[in-house]
Amino acid sequence: MKKLLTIIFVFISVQCFGQIEDLFKYSTIYTSASINNSLFTQGVWKMEEGQLVDVTRDNPYDFSINIGIRKLARFEYQKKKGDFYTGEEKEYSDKSIIGAVNGLEYKFQINTKRQQGREFENRHFLVRYLGDFYTIKAEQLFNGRADIKLQNIDTRLRLKIGNKINLTAGVMNAWRPLGYEYNAIEAYQETGSAWYQLAYDYGFQDQYWYYDGDQNGLDDWYDYYNWRWFDADGNHIAETDGEFYKYHFGNIAREYTLDVQDSLGMVRELSVALGASFYHYGERFWIHAFGDVYPKRWLEEVDQEILDHIELDNDRLDYSLGFILGAKIGRMKKLGVFIEGDYNKMYGREFFGLTGGLNYLIY
Repeated sequence: MKKLLTIIFVFISVQCFGQIEDLFKYSTIYTSASINNSLFTQGVWKMEEGQLVDVTRDNPYDFSINIGIRKLARFEYQKKKGDFYTGEEKEYSDKSIIGAVNGLEYKFQINTKRQQGREFENRHFLVRYLGDFYTIKAEQLFNGRADIKLQNIDTRLRLKIGNKINLTAGVMNAWRPLGYEYNAIEAYQETGSAWYQLAYDYGFQDQYWYYDGDQNGLDDWYDYYNWRWFDADGNHIAETDGEFYKYHFGNIAREYTLDVQDSLGMVRELSVALGASFYHYGERFWIHAFGDVYPKRWLEEVDQEILDHIELDNDRLDYSLGFILGAKIGRMKKLGVFIEGDYNKMYGREFFGLTGGLNYLIY
């Protein structure tokens, strides 16, 4: 984190020269907060001493808090959504190494969120400088919900062909967790350890109980039995294994996975970076398409002890694609069509998004 920020600010100081006084010109500092009720939880009941007892867990309310500063030029097809920035804006074009204008752009945002009872933090720091013959993009992404943690500095030469096409070539330095190649839960299960042993390891305890159906004071083979569960502070959190597994074990598995990932540390990759982008804007039709491919990489030396647990794929092909397309059809331009999305295959993980639709104006 400190290394990335140091490089970013050194780059700003060296490259921007007389633009330093304009560093914050046209930038926007923003903050926002939202709150709403969580999703409805399906009712859960149990039998206790001959009575049905409601043990439904009510998730606390959802909330989202954003704070940030941004200076990102909009392409001609982009319109500001409302009068204010909230931090919830998502633009596929932000992933392109070629921005809308030459010069320095940036975005620093921190988001704290609770969703369906789970709290997490997201961070996105982005600095992009576009020159006539080169471009540099530095980015740090931490997605607490998806457990994604990445840092990279992408430096390339730029060849501009006319006003529509850009070709880029260079290298990308990336730092990311080694644990992406390691399925911690699968490896844990292969050891033969029971799932509840993992809960014990994180401070949870269970207590055997049974329902004495015929009231004879004996734990007969036909009596119903189960285990109550308590957290590390001794609080009763579940009446049965099933309730504990449904509501709590997933968080334990996630925490264990993150702990293993942190124990393996980060690895640095140096990759060949090639890219292309095409941009056309007209009153009736516009298209913005961009793609990057990383066909070759070199990894820093990794301890053999770690390699015993994971298998690094140095020959994988990473790539990222994105596009935005819009059209207004007819003499009066009443019908509008749009489609936008991206597809990414990076570090052995795939993630994508796609949005499309029709608009028809009646007047």
